[in-house]
Amino acid sequence: MNESELKNIWKSYDSKIEKVLAINKQQLHELQSEKAGSKIQSFIRNHILVMLLGLVWIFFLSFLVYHTRDNIYFTISVGAIILFNVFAVLLYLRHIIILSQIDISESITATQQKLAQVYTSYTQAGRVLLLQAPFFCTWWYTEELVQNGGVVLWSIQIVVVAFFSFLAIYLFRKLSMKNPSDKWRKLSNKHFGAEKLQKAMDFLKEIEDYKKEDK
Repeated sequence: MNESELKNIWKSYDSKIEKVLAINKQQLHELQSEKAGSKIQSFIRNHILVMLLGLVWIFFLSFLVYHTRDNIYFTISVGAIILFNVFAVLLYLRHIIILSQIDISESITATQQKLAQVYTSYTQAGRVLLLQAPFFCTWWYTEELVQNGGVVLWSIQIVVVAFFSFLAIYLFRKLSMKNPSDKWRKLSNKHFGAEKLQKAMDFLKEIEDYKKEDK
C-alpha cells in the first residue's frame, strides 16, 4: 500500500468522522429543542389552568363583595385581594401569549430572551401576590366588632396582622431575583412551575455551548 492510498484511506475516515459528528450535533439540537419545547408547553398548560382558576376565584369574590357591600371592612379587604388576583391573571395571560409565539427552530437566542422575560415576570408576580396576605386577616371585620371589640381581641388581631405582614414582606425580599441561590427561591421555583422555564433555558444553553465549542 503506497502513500497515496494511505492518504485516501485517512481522508475517507476523516470524512466519516465529520459526518458522524454532524449527525450527533443535529440529533443533540433536536433532542434539546424537543425537551425545551416540552417544558414550555407544560408551563403553558399549567398557566392556563391557574389562570382559569384565578378567574373563578375573582368572580366568586366579586359576587361576595356585591352582596355584602354594606360591610366596608369586608369590601376593602376582599376588594384588595381581587385586585391582586386580577393583576396576576392579566400577567399570566401575557406570559401565555409570549410563550405561544416562541419558535425554537427560528432563533435560540430570541427564545432564550422570551423565556428569561417570562421567568423574571412570573417570579415578580409571585412576590407581589404574597403582599395580599394581611388582607386575609381583616376581611371578617364588622362595624359591631370594631366598635365593641375588647382589648384582648384587638391585641391578638394586631399580632396576627403584624405577623402576616412581616412574613409577606420577608418572603417578598427573599424571593428577589438578587437571591438566585436562596433555598426559598429554589423551593418556590420547584413548587410553582418556574423550574420548568429554567430547565428549558438550560436545554437551550447546552445547544448554544455546543455550537461555541464546534466553532
